[in-house]
Amino acid sequence: MNKTSSENKVTTESSKLTSKKWPSNIVVPQLSSNVEFEVLPTPVKSASDKKEYRVIRLKNGLTACLVSDTSPLSDTSDDENEDDDESDDGGASEEETEDENEESGADTEDDDDEDEDSYSTEQKMAAAGLCIGVGSFSDPKNIPGMAHFLEHMVFMGSEKFPQENDFDSFISKRGGSDNASTDCEVTTFYFECLEKDLFTALDKFAQFFISPLMKRTSISREMEAIESEFQIALPSDTFRKEQLLVSFAKTDTPVNTFTWGNLITLRDNVSEDELYAGVHEFRKRHYSAHRMTLTIQARLPLDLLQTYVLECFHNVPSNDLPPDDFTPFVNVFDTPEFPKLYYVQPVKEGVQVELTWALPSLLHKYKSKPHQYVSWILGHEGQGSLLAYLRKKVWVLTMSAGNGETGSEHNSMYALFTVSLTLTTEGLSHLYEVIQIVFSYINMLKKLGPQERLYNEMKTIADTAFKFAIEERAVELVEELSEAMQFYPPEDYMTGSELYFEYDPDAIKMVLDSFIPRKMNVIVFCNNLPPGLNYDKTEKWFSTKYTEQDIPGEWLKKWEKASPLKEFNLPSPNIFLTEDFTILDEDENHPDYPEKILSSELAEIWYRKDQKFKLPKAYYVLYLINPVALETPQMQATMDFFMTLVQIQVTEEVYPAQVAQLSHSIKSSDKGVMVSVWGYNEKLHMLIELIAKHLINFNSNVTEQMFKAVKDKLMKYYYNCLLKPSSLAHDSRLSLIIDNFHSLVDKYNATSSITFDSVKKFAEQFVSNLYIKALIQGNVTKEHAIDVVNNFVSTLNCKPIDPNSYPKFRVCQIPKGESFCVLESFNTNDSNSIITNYYQCGPFTIKDSVIIEILMLIIKEPLFDTLRTKEQLGYDVSCSNRDTFGVLGFSITVNAQATKNSTEHVDRRIEEFVKQASQLLKDMSSETFETTKKDLIKMKRCTDVHLKEEFDRNWSEIADEDYMFDRLKQEIAEIEKLEFTDVQNWWEAHTLCGNKDNFRKLSIQIVGSKNPNENTKKPESREDENKNPKLSLNFLDRENKDGEQEGQPQNSLKSVADFKENLYLYPVMCKYTVKN
Repeated sequence: MNKTSSENKVTTESSKLTSKKWPSNIVVPQLSSNVEFEVLPTPVKSASDKKEYRVIRLKNGLTACLVSDTSPLSDTSDDENEDDDESDDGGASEEETEDENEESGADTEDDDDEDEDSYSTEQKMAAAGLCIGVGSFSDPKNIPGMAHFLEHMVFMGSEKFPQENDFDSFISKRGGSDNASTDCEVTTFYFECLEKDLFTALDKFAQFFISPLMKRTSISREMEAIESEFQIALPSDTFRKEQLLVSFAKTDTPVNTFTWGNLITLRDNVSEDELYAGVHEFRKRHYSAHRMTLTIQARLPLDLLQTYVLECFHNVPSNDLPPDDFTPFVNVFDTPEFPKLYYVQPVKEGVQVELTWALPSLLHKYKSKPHQYVSWILGHEGQGSLLAYLRKKVWVLTMSAGNGETGSEHNSMYALFTVSLTLTTEGLSHLYEVIQIVFSYINMLKKLGPQERLYNEMKTIADTAFKFAIEERAVELVEELSEAMQFYPPEDYMTGSELYFEYDPDAIKMVLDSFIPRKMNVIVFCNNLPPGLNYDKTEKWFSTKYTEQDIPGEWLKKWEKASPLKEFNLPSPNIFLTEDFTILDEDENHPDYPEKILSSELAEIWYRKDQKFKLPKAYYVLYLINPVALETPQMQATMDFFMTLVQIQVTEEVYPAQVAQLSHSIKSSDKGVMVSVWGYNEKLHMLIELIAKHLINFNSNVTEQMFKAVKDKLMKYYYNCLLKPSSLAHDSRLSLIIDNFHSLVDKYNATSSITFDSVKKFAEQFVSNLYIKALIQGNVTKEHAIDVVNNFVSTLNCKPIDPNSYPKFRVCQIPKGESFCVLESFNTNDSNSIITNYYQCGPFTIKDSVIIEILMLIIKEPLFDTLRTKEQLGYDVSCSNRDTFGVLGFSITVNAQATKNSTEHVDRRIEEFVKQASQLLKDMSSETFETTKKDLIKMKRCTDVHLKEEFDRNWSEIADEDYMFDRLKQEIAEIEKLEFTDVQNWWEAHTLCGNKDNFRKLSIQIVGSKNPNENTKKPESREDENKNPKLSLNFLDRENKDGEQEGQPQNSLKSVADFKENLYLYPVMCKYTVKN
């Protein structure tokens, strides 16, 4: 890192800061002592970035990047008497909404009588992130997972703030959030909060690193939390592959380790005394100020942010010890085990082939990024590309190439480069040829050598993206920046990972020359092994089944000499590169919300020009609505077929647009197909025209061979979703409460009967009759927006749908009392259970919706503290407000382990907490309630940081047909009117604790395996398209009915259809008007 001269060293006091009149809720501290620091060079920032930056290094060695958001600061002087009693429990809603009714963002307007010349009524979240230059590679050999364990332990109270959940409680109940992560060489902590709470939050946060308690009494609980986190990771093929790969590294290196930690490493293999002493020793050795990098962002001046940092962090201890030296560990994958062919049994269905090479560390090559150049060309999907050729042979469906930039792939010892291919069943039978074709393309790149034209195109795209970068949320920026500070000099904190500074053909050649067959690791994920093979080995930590083979010498020789194919070409000059970045002039009388600028029997267009963010970008979404897609599970599955095939068809032509930062999405949705495009506005219309062309010409381009491959892929996709307990729980709940909902099981079973001809017939039928809803926002004129949509409609040449057939969704009223849906997990080797208790409350009103939101804000932190921290029922514990097609409710979800707790036990503990919440509401002071109200209002006043947030919120109103664009204003007005008794009475009326006549609960329980490691049963493979038996939900009896709610009806489900047969249907809760 660049050091400034000693002339930049200064000593500061905060007295100058008090001369300015700050909003009364902003803390302006006096420094407790003079603190020395030095000012380092200022980071280079984007031309579109209006924030101010300053980098300082404290005397203890901690480096801090101060980020001052220069937008006006809000003044909410009525907060000065807020009750800050830290013993009050509370929490923030995670705003989890249904896929069918999404809501996000915040309004940017307000009618408060504030002095807008001085301060804004808009709110923004402040944030801080701190990264430490130590990670799992520094774990003691006898205690794998130590770094991860320490990351958990520092949250458990400090000498200054000894309450175990002090920081989480403070942040959560004020509407903020916090998290941490442990990587191989760094550990990162970060949080966001309201600006008024920033100084207090920083004071508490800093104590993690000054004087954490890490008591013995916390050790056993956090060991359980680590174990639960590991159990959640166990079914992930990504993590399994990562662990298997590091097991091929040299055993005497830090790489060949187990980074997660679990009860075996933290309890069984080490005594509590050793663990207790070890975690304290590890902290003192590695959590030193000189290895810490801090980023803090708020709408406060740099001088005040500087005072915050100096006051809170100058006492972080420093030992000045050097970090662990990994430089002696070179060629860590130069082992007999690495360059082999491995067949691995996956958790998910599908065939994935990964070709991996180990390169020297490339961290120091950040200015040229040679591996990204190679990744860009190898992973290209346009005409003449490797993927285009393999798709034409229908051997490969998707492909990626490169380095994931994670600590396990890109670190100070090595860099991994992986070519990942999703194979068809036919492709697996031609594995040798597929790999030979990959080397054919690689050898073409070696023969042609580095191309400065392509590097310059990459550089131009990156330069433009940086120049017109959208603003990130503060919490995202501080996390990324605090980590970047570990690797780059101050000038390059923000550019180091984004820009290409210098063309280095020798470095590019070095990367290409590393791609040698005999140094390649091949991993094939598949359930159908070649004849004569079986999974005869088991990886130690994840129990991954695999077998290994030496790659035949004959294969290696032929791959090494594979000649370039005539079909291969380097990417052509990109016609989608933007040339005109002109920002439109502002209009007078600019509307606050989108306006409908066209309405016909075929389409409605909503439009709002951007005059806030002033970037040359735009967002388009076109919703193609046709009721035929929703008639039966078979038709909905056919629509998924249609969309998957269209996406494959368009790839070659639209991929250059993607490279040029013009993005697209084509996906099935509730009422049809949603086509979205976004990016630089100049050439987005070309992308939309291409998609329209492929929709209308689908039947001319689709082949039966590709249809068969996609059929196999789609069935595996449905099945893989069902393997995840969280997906099964979500899908099951919606199946039970939405009248005409088609479940994953239904669609999976229907897919086997879908034929090539039926997909072609559906494609023709779908585009022939449509109603199209469109929203366009950004740097686009009204006339251009109309022309783009009209051209799209004209290309499709469709007719209007019958207004009487417009898709409608109705929600079932679940029975009074408790209904239990207990299902066996489809993955019999997964111990994870999901318990979601859903409490249905009735038709939507603004008042009820904000009451539920306030309640979730109040109960979130005590829920987490009770069920997760104290009772250790599961790693993930959450509560969510629910709005399902206009029917309100809330849910409490626990991700538990069947090896520790039954779902029935977890359900009872949830209900016990609900009773405790009633008492919590009774005990809460009216002052604390008013503080909660004000914090929620501040959250809703948080301004959009980029156009997409505003666009997504407006699109949600249009897609859901509520058109309540001022929803946030209405919610704020309703919150301001709420009395504490309104909330208390509502809770009593909608939970069993208070009202037995209006209690409607549906408990979805997905039961994991109690003996996952002993269960040798593997769900029947779906890889053979001719062997796909029907799936069905396996309803289980409740394990133990003790503790049932007294006097309440109990309903244990045995069938979705039987449960819904006689249920009352709420009326359609949304407007469904086809045209004005």
